[in-house]
Amino acid sequence: MICGYCQRKIIRNLAVKEIVFPWLLADFELCDSCRVLFAAIDPADSCPQCSRSGVKELCGDCRIWNEQYPEHPLMHNALFCYDESFAEWLGRYKFYGDYRLRHTFATEVRQQMRNYRKNLICPIPLSQERFAERGFNQTTAFLQAAGIRTTELLIRSCHSEPQSKKDRQARLALQQPYALSDNSHLIAGRKILLIDDVYTTGRTLRHAADLLWTQGPAAIGSFSLAR
Repeated sequence: MICGYCQRKIIRNLAVKEIVFPWLLADFELCDSCRVLFAAIDPADSCPQCSRSGVKELCGDCRIWNEQYPEHPLMHNALFCYDESFAEWLGRYKFYGDYRLRHTFATEVRQQMRNYRKNLICPIPLSQERFAERGFNQTTAFLQAAGIRTTELLIRSCHSEPQSKKDRQARLALQQPYALSDNSHLIAGRKILLIDDVYTTGRTLRHAADLLWTQGPAAIGSFSLAR
């Protein structure tokens, strides 16, 4: 077993179920030293709609979004706080292209996705230019590393500078960048889960949800590694 972050071999006592059912033993998980680097979001101490940490009631951002989308509030779940440690990991993975790090949170993602077994899992797409530059879609990659089957329901129809280089106002002002893919016929009547790496303003996910709602899904939710 290898740590999905530091890439060192993990030596630990196996759980009984791992001994009895060895196929349950994951190839990658976080070692104890790396695990403590990431602050897990406490559902009891976060916004019930977007997982913003430190807010026990509906946060101000969600109230604004709900005014804009009164018929379709977007329920979002996230695993970790976007802090210095997470930003360092994301920089190595996403911007420096360390593809090995797609395994970092495989165990945690796999556990969370058990709650969405009846959903079509739709990663947020990259533009062709960004994909060529990076070599992989960071969201699709961490889902595949966790053994999660994905369905491409959207394509990015226009290219722009990375979201990380935009301030909050520029992100919120972004015009619809997505279009429906050839798989759009799969959407009607189905539950859809949109997946991104980080939830910042929520603009990206709501652009994606806007398009999907036109195809008559049963419900749309969203998930990210960090908030």
